[in-house]
Order: sequence, then structure tokens, then C-alpha cells
Amino acid sequence: MQYVTVGSTGVKVSRLCFGTLQMGSLMAQLPPIQAAELLMFALEKGINTFDTARQFRSRDLLASAFRNNPDVIVIDKSPARTYEEIERDVAESLVELDREEADIFLLYDVRSREDFAMRQGAWDYLKEAKEMGLIKAIGLSTLSIEVAQLAAELPEADFVQVAFNIEGAGLLDGSRDEMEQAMSRLKEAGKTVCAIKPLAGGMLSRDRWKEALEFVFQHPLVDCVCVGMTTHEEIEANCALAERETLSGDLLQHLTQMPRKLVILDWCNGCEACIPICPTQALYMHSGFAKVIQDRCDWCGKCGPVCPEQAIFLIPAPPEGVEEAKEE
Repeated sequence: MQYVTVGSTGVKVSRLCFGTLQMGSLMAQLPPIQAAELLMFALEKGINTFDTARQFRSRDLLASAFRNNPDVIVIDKSPARTYEEIERDVAESLVELDREEADIFLLYDVRSREDFAMRQGAWDYLKEAKEMGLIKAIGLSTLSIEVAQLAAELPEADFVQVAFNIEGAGLLDGSRDEMEQAMSRLKEAGKTVCAIKPLAGGMLSRDRWKEALEFVFQHPLVDCVCVGMTTHEEIEANCALAERETLSGDLLQHLTQMPRKLVILDWCNGCEACIPICPTQALYMHSGFAKVIQDRCDWCGKCGPVCPEQAIFLIPAPPEGVEEAKEE
């Protein structure tokens, strides 16, 4: 596994970062022992960087697997808007992860320059915490080209997560080409660029997952790629793609044929944008929120990119016993 040093911070992140949203209680609901084993397997394969946030509900899984392990790098994030809110979030993160200092801490999901301005207090705290040695590296996470451009102008920002994939899906305000221009500015400014949503929340996983991951791993403006994983096979394949190695025919077939499940998270705002786009009528509204009839879903991936809240994901099917949504 190759590693990238984040600016002048000394923090070294693996080219493949492990996104933990999918494995937590919001999605795959992996039992703690199974999750810990999977995380340890990833570490053994060379993945030293793990991405989380309070909203992901996965910090406890990371703490169980990696308590007191100095070789593990954790990227954490906060949606806080004020100095006091993010101060509490950082403290909460350190307690839940059982760490004395944070490796990388980001403002989560910054959506515009105006949004960043409203969160200036939170950014001020991150800068102070870095100066005090409480956080090693700071930055932003965004789905916005405008914010990626802004991050290039922030001298204190070390690490920037940007939504970037072969289709340009999930961007709030432009095209893939425009995001590439913003990423070029980030690189010129010395920022470490981490591609998030390389599979567009799993929406490219049915037919194009290998092509999509090869695109981001081989892109010259991408330093590291954050991918959600819940199986050993995904870890094996993604590590191979990160190293530009050839996948075995058996592994390629297994992942291509792997059953999947559509998940709509609880931050759905009920806008109904996904309902008319579904070609199999698998989506419907119930009590003001979008729901899915799993038996009708053909995993086409059309719904995810139109969700303004990025609340729709396509993940490997969960273990037997987890309830599926049924038509009412």
C-alpha cells in the first residue's frame, strides 16, 4: 500500500481510506465483533486510514478495533457551526475514540461560501486546536466545487475531501470537469486531496465499480480515495485497485454478482426527487420520507445522484435477519 504525507503535518494516510458509514448501525449494522475483525483485516492489508463522523455512528467500532494503536489514522468530521459546538464535538470524538489527539478533523459537508462564513467560529476553533497540538491536520469535506475552490484559499487547511467520481455524480454545483479544475487549484495550494463518493454512494457499483475505482485511483489530482466497505472481498479488490494490481477472475465475478440493498438514511428531507426517477417503482413516500421496496429495486443507481441530501446508498446486502422494507 502506498501512503501520502498530509502537508507538513507528518500524518501519513493510505491511498485507500476505509469509509465506515456503511458498516455502522445506519446501514449494514455489522455486529461489533464482526466489524472489529473486518477493520483489523483492512489494517493488515495496509489500510491505515479510517473515516468517520458522529453522524456515521461508527466511532465505537473503531475504538473497539484500534484502541491505543498509534499506527491508525482517523479522519473525523463535524457539522458544527459555532466555536462552542465544534469544541464539544472534538472532545466527544477524542473520548469515544479513546485518543489523546485527533489525526485529521474536518468541517463536514460545507455547501457554499456562505455556509462556510456561517461556520467561521467552528473553523476558528479547528485552527486554534491545531496550534495547541490537539489536532494534527484540519480541513473541509464538501460536495461543492465552490467550496473546493475556497479551500484552496485557506492557508490553514491541510486536507480536503471532495466528491469526485467518473460520472460527476453527487456534485451540488457543477460538472466533473469543473471539480477537476478546483482540485488542480487545491494541489497547487499544497492541499492533500481525498476523493469521496468514488462510487457515488454505491450507485456505480452494479456495473461500473471496477472502472469507477480505477478512474479515481489513477487520477493525477487524487492523493487518496475514501471507499465504504463491509466485506473482505471489497477490501481485497479495492486494495488491489489502489495498487494497480490485476483482480482475480473469481474475485471480480464475486463482486459483480454480489446482491445489494438500497438504503435511505434518516436525514432524507422528503423532497420526493427520487420517486419519479425510479424505473421500477421501487420508491414510495411514507410519513413524509422516501422508502424502498427491496424486491422491486434493480440496483440501477438512478436515485442516488438526484438526492439533495445524499441520503441514498447502495450497499452489499446485509446478513439474513435484517428486516427489509416491504410495500404497505
